Amino acid sequence: MSATSEILRDRDRQKWQHPKNVNQLFPTLSWIELTFYFISFWSGCFYSLYRFYRTSQRWGQYLPVTPMHDSWFGTRQDQTDLEWFVWIPIMLSYAPWGLLHVVLAQLIRKFFPQHLCSFYIAFSVCVTVPLIGRVGTALCFVVPSVMFVVLLTRLKLIIWLTWCLILILFNTQFFLSYMESWLEEIHEGEYKVSVMVAWIILRSLSFSLEICDTDPDGQLQPAPLLTMLLGYCLYLPFLCTGPYMPFTDFQAGLSEPYRIWTLRRLVGVLLQVLRFLWWMGFTQVLLFHFYAHSLHFMPELVKKMTSWSMAGFVYFLTAFLQLKYVVLYGLPSVLARVEGYDPPRHPRCTLMTYRFSDVWRYFDHGLYRFMLKHIYIPWVGSDMSLTRQLQGTALVFTFVYVWHGVSTQVFWWAMINFFGIVAEKLGDYISHFPAYEAFESRWFPGSWQRRLHGLVAVCLYVPSLTALVIFLSNLDNALVIGDRIFISGFPHCTLSTFFFMFCLGQCSMELQNWKIRQKLRKQS
Repeated sequence: MSATSEILRDRDRQKWQHPKNVNQLFPTLSWIELTFYFISFWSGCFYSLYRFYRTSQRWGQYLPVTPMHDSWFGTRQDQTDLEWFVWIPIMLSYAPWGLLHVVLAQLIRKFFPQHLCSFYIAFSVCVTVPLIGRVGTALCFVVPSVMFVVLLTRLKLIIWLTWCLILILFNTQFFLSYMESWLEEIHEGEYKVSVMVAWIILRSLSFSLEICDTDPDGQLQPAPLLTMLLGYCLYLPFLCTGPYMPFTDFQAGLSEPYRIWTLRRLVGVLLQVLRFLWWMGFTQVLLFHFYAHSLHFMPELVKKMTSWSMAGFVYFLTAFLQLKYVVLYGLPSVLARVEGYDPPRHPRCTLMTYRFSDVWRYFDHGLYRFMLKHIYIPWVGSDMSLTRQLQGTALVFTFVYVWHGVSTQVFWWAMINFFGIVAEKLGDYISHFPAYEAFESRWFPGSWQRRLHGLVAVCLYVPSLTALVIFLSNLDNALVIGDRIFISGFPHCTLSTFFFMFCLGQCSMELQNWKIRQKLRKQS
């Protein structure tokens, strides 16, 4: 079982690894030019943050921020980011439960490994009933049970349709109003249940699709299969906040033998926990000084910002998103690794990425793997024509739209990102024409080719800023920022934005060159 699971996991990972130009270096630039780009970009970032900090402190009395009279870090804190201020207190208050879960799971893995999934189910029920009530806990069982019944048909089309119907149902106001009346009086109970069920729906789909591939004839016994499904869906470390761990990785982790604890291993785990707790504290302190999320509710103030403050506003939203998911994904992943699982790593810094598609690849690595394996690759298959790839991309972003919530805000965010990926694919397609290669070699030799590519990438960077504000703030604020960059702020704000994004692109290329050289050095 262990060998089979590892083979399935390795075969799975070979499909999502980036196959194109893995070790292709960008043309080199002089250290003087690179230093100029580096200093220019980061000076602009820090200055814009400073201006946004000044704006936040000046407007704090008009914003829906929370007074903090006994805090060492400031007199007000922006507590309007629901995700952060719901799940972080839960993580801290339920930390003893997480520790107990790890200890008991290690003992069961050592003495009764065949009962691990049953333990996961029972332990999670003990946690979810106080957290979301009996009705919420029942919903966490109903969804995978429905998906399991559909799985018995071994028909992927019906599984996908059932998944879509369940997810859309949980996004309708009609059902949400009924669910709210059913749930017990629990703080943010509807939100907690919706998020937890959304993760369970995704895991149920992953499980069902994998079983269709590995057991198309239905030879496996239903009872153990249902136990494994519920154990996978209700696995405590990932139950509330993610990240999404593919079923092949979960199955391989189940088969891992018990590892003896050593002082070195214990110290390593403690250092990892302290690392993510430090980022949690750092992010919490930032919210005393930067009030970006409270501006979601007051777009009229965003219009009054200077261009520099507006740039700091966008940069802070991006940085906070990164830090938030480093913590929300990182701490649960530490517990999973202690138990023997290999979950997707926490989000990398997507700011320092050159290609638009790398943002999707490196931010939510688990979700990217799911979309690639179960949507893009099955649709494209061996037909690597541009038309087929664009169709696969359209299906992926349709999934993104449904998964993140069927709303106008998510629709425009997904649509802009879709066109960004399409533009990148078209650029890749054109760049392989012999005529274009000859043109580029003649007119843009060596380092000029890199500068050209950086300039073209800016045309994707800048629209992506607007899309990001739509997702992280709202459509009104995104329209204000788009107007400032391209219309009311033209030409000064437009050219400044393009300049700093160009510097960012060159820094990203150099970082990629450094990573490739490090990789080649290790291989040699």
